[in-house]
Amino acid sequence: MKNKMKMNTFMSLFLVAVAMLWAKTYILQKTQFTLEVEGALQEFLLAINPLGSALLLLSFSLFFKGTRKYWALLSIYLGMSILLYANVVYYRFFSDFITLPTLFQTQNFGDLGGSVLTLIQPMDVLFFVDVLILGAWVISKRTEKDMRIIKKRMALPLIAAALLISLFNLSLAESDRPDLLTRGFDRAYIVKYLGMYNYALYDTAETLKASSQRVMADSDDNTEVLNYTKSNYASSNEKNFGAAEGMNVVYLHLESFQTFLMDYELDGEEVTPFLNSMMDDPNTMYFDNFFHQTAQGKTSDAEFMLENSLFGLPKGSAFITKGQNTYQSAPAILKDEGYTSAVFHGNNGTFWNRSEIYKSFGYDHFFDIESYPNTTEADMAEYGLMDKPFFEQ
Repeated sequence: MKNKMKMNTFMSLFLVAVAMLWAKTYILQKTQFTLEVEGALQEFLLAINPLGSALLLLSFSLFFKGTRKYWALLSIYLGMSILLYANVVYYRFFSDFITLPTLFQTQNFGDLGGSVLTLIQPMDVLFFVDVLILGAWVISKRTEKDMRIIKKRMALPLIAAALLISLFNLSLAESDRPDLLTRGFDRAYIVKYLGMYNYALYDTAETLKASSQRVMADSDDNTEVLNYTKSNYASSNEKNFGAAEGMNVVYLHLESFQTFLMDYELDGEEVTPFLNSMMDDPNTMYFDNFFHQTAQGKTSDAEFMLENSLFGLPKGSAFITKGQNTYQSAPAILKDEGYTSAVFHGNNGTFWNRSEIYKSFGYDHFFDIESYPNTTEADMAEYGLMDKPFFEQ
């Protein structure tokens, strides 16, 4: 009976830890991040996604011996709490979530405005009350410690249950947002559907995948690329090359716009009168005979090709998976000619990872939704600021 009480003491502690971490994560995800949860299914997913992660990661403590399993449980719990709180603080400034590459980009630390202490609020101590409760339980002399190894028949079902919950979570998320992991274009989507801890695992896996590709690359790969580009080189059009030398350069990238709208009339009115006037202008070069080459990246693929004269990826988006690469992009090339570059977008900077990829393209300035202070709720659409208020500001 005494041994059974000892075992029950640790398992009770374990289950309380799972419950506290689950509840805390859900509350913080709900209140500290803007995840734009819509509908009963997304609310359910936000509530359930911390459970599988908490149960799985805390289960690793079950494999430690003696009192070390108590300290392992507390250490894992503390680590997960720190990760969660670090994202809360980071989000307050950047409206974004921590990625593995950002942890190694020390040049970004200066963006915090002098001190991270300015982002910490007095009420933040409440985020760690549960850690103190768990710690007090572990170090309390009144808690009789079980020194035995927990048998696999008790540990494995808990791990299996955690995996089943996570798979159930993922299947529901995929039903509501197909290709969530292969075509994830906003980190907030991953957090909303899979939770903060699964997002951290996903981001780590994607970062390691990209890093391994770089590590495995060798000079033969470079030679192959150079040989291909030389053998397929297309010379510039002598008539048009350099025609805009010394002029300002403005890209106006229209979302989901197609050629059939040009010169199209609806109820006797032109749909695109201004663009039609530009098309008919003798100084305009207008190209209407082409095939788009966008893949899963869609909008980001179009922008990627426009800036770099490179095709998008067959799977995923270069904006997301290749954001840390070095590019010979138009903004960087024009900078050598004395140009200063700026890019404007009516959504938040994390959307399609623009806040990172634009740095790799060589843009000097990026103005996202935070740059338009006169925006009202009526000015917003699903994907950011609507066109008219965007251009007005």
